[in-house]
Amino acid sequence: MIFVVVGMVLVGALGLLNLALSLAIVRRLRRQEEQRRTVDPNSPSGPEVGTDLPAFTTPTLDGEVFTSASLAGGPAALSFITTSCGACDQFVADMPEFAAQIGLDASRIVVVIAGEPVKARQMADQLDGLATVVYEEAPGDIASLYSITATPTTVITDADLKVTARHTGTKPLLQELPA
Repeated sequence: MIFVVVGMVLVGALGLLNLALSLAIVRRLRRQEEQRRTVDPNSPSGPEVGTDLPAFTTPTLDGEVFTSASLAGGPAALSFITTSCGACDQFVADMPEFAAQIGLDASRIVVVIAGEPVKARQMADQLDGLATVVYEEAPGDIASLYSITATPTTVITDADLKVTARHTGTKPLLQELPA
């Protein structure tokens, strides 16, 4: 009889523990969903138009050193994406069309990927030959330097490294590209 009572108490305790953990998970998922919803795709993300492009030096995913100063001398595009963003997956899928329309080679299109390393590598493989890819852990120093608050965000610059446009969403506004 004592074993039955101890067993019932143990099963009850495990049931309560399971319930508590389930509630904690649901609460956390709700909080994450609320945070995701608070990022308005129309909110300004990236440096202000007309300002100088913030300078940085970082290794690329291929191990080469990349500096933002290397973008001087012509228009360039910098895009910021994360591995946890569904719209960023679409952005990567649209990148061949974007690269063709923008008419810049891979050295003038930079994609900064933040997040989980394995998925970042998969995204980078799809961008091979289309863009220079930089990886940073989220939240990253470059995204912070550029005031990125939503992804995907694309920043367009002119030959003097002045920001001429910024766009949040999967298809950057190509009509804002400097001539």
